[in-house]
Amino acid sequence: MNERTQLGWLARRLGFGLVPGQLDEWEQLGIDAVIDQLVDGDSNGVPPSPDPFEGLDRRPENPGRGVGEASAAWLRHAVSTPRPFEAWVTFFWHDYFAVSARVVRAAGFVHDHFRLMASQGLGNFGDYLAAMTTDAAMLVFLDGNQSSGESPNENYGRELLELYSLGVGNYTEDDVRAASIALTGWTARFRTDEVRFIPRRHDDTPQTLLGVSGVHDVATVIDAVVSHPACAARVAQKVAHAVLGEGADTAVIARHAGTFAADLELRPLFRSLIEDALDGAASEVIIEPVPWFVSCLKATGAALRRRDIGRSFEATGQVPLAPPNVGGFPGQLSYLSTAATISRFNIASTLAATTPQSSPLFDAARTKQLDVLADAFGIDHFSSATNAALNDLDGGVDVLAAALASPDLIVA
Repeated sequence: MNERTQLGWLARRLGFGLVPGQLDEWEQLGIDAVIDQLVDGDSNGVPPSPDPFEGLDRRPENPGRGVGEASAAWLRHAVSTPRPFEAWVTFFWHDYFAVSARVVRAAGFVHDHFRLMASQGLGNFGDYLAAMTTDAAMLVFLDGNQSSGESPNENYGRELLELYSLGVGNYTEDDVRAASIALTGWTARFRTDEVRFIPRRHDDTPQTLLGVSGVHDVATVIDAVVSHPACAARVAQKVAHAVLGEGADTAVIARHAGTFAADLELRPLFRSLIEDALDGAASEVIIEPVPWFVSCLKATGAALRRRDIGRSFEATGQVPLAPPNVGGFPGQLSYLSTAATISRFNIASTLAATTPQSSPLFDAARTKQLDVLADAFGIDHFSSATNAALNDLDGGVDVLAAALASPDLIVA
């Protein structure tokens, strides 16, 4: 890939797409400077992202409305943030720690959950996992509120070991119970909108977890978990699959896992994987519906309407803030189902119809400047089949809608 192609790939795959003119600006900067800005905005003069939930009602009285407002607010944030890679990383962790706002329902807890992923998603994984363990939304979602020393709930203890750190085959049922006992005592209070540790609900009896004795609280549970060799390997694999694709070379992943195990720092892991990707280590992936939708909004300047979020996204298989289960969103092939494809076309039609006619993208669609249109999306050109289909349509809304829903923008 030449540098412009690399930059387009970087934006589409890891930055939620491009706004008009952004690819030209990035090309002026050069790819090394762009990577610096994306991965470490604080050190490279990038303004901080505004809080997407600032000013939203976090009271629990109307949970359904609060969750809908949070979903729309986060999508607007993903469109407008000066730090798009950080938004992409947050969405990656939203799949990894798959907490559903539909279960949690308390809007304030959902806001804080996303703030946690945004603030720690490029930090130290051990610190991040400890914070997630006492996160209000997580406590509600996996029944930490019902866990006490007398009756420890094992839901979070099990997912901590199976999904969030080690993976199946690297722990026993005794480990699940030990972790669950040691983590008792934490509750999320809806009325006071806070997380509290209640000593009388905690069993402080020392446990043996993953061969480590003396485990009795959050800190010692997390220390035992992240010290296990399977932890770094699993996390590095998950991150590598997100950046490089699931076809990533196992030897490449193993190399990154070995480096990551030394300190569990996420920022350098992401950066080194990006550099490998641009050197040719990445395989193609299906762009998921939410990132695709955000990229379409960024490119077109179309209106984001709350009523377009709900039912349309249900059919795509990926509803913002609502992964279907603790395992996260469905696999990539599900996004190519008949229902998902029809839904993407419907969403694309709505976006094309609400794109300002003053938009450079709309002008390119109106005049059928297909190479200009493709470049604005960050791709070199449309496939011959897509070009033929677009040329058969009336210029303007029809061409733009078909381009947005084309296979060329769904694979990167």
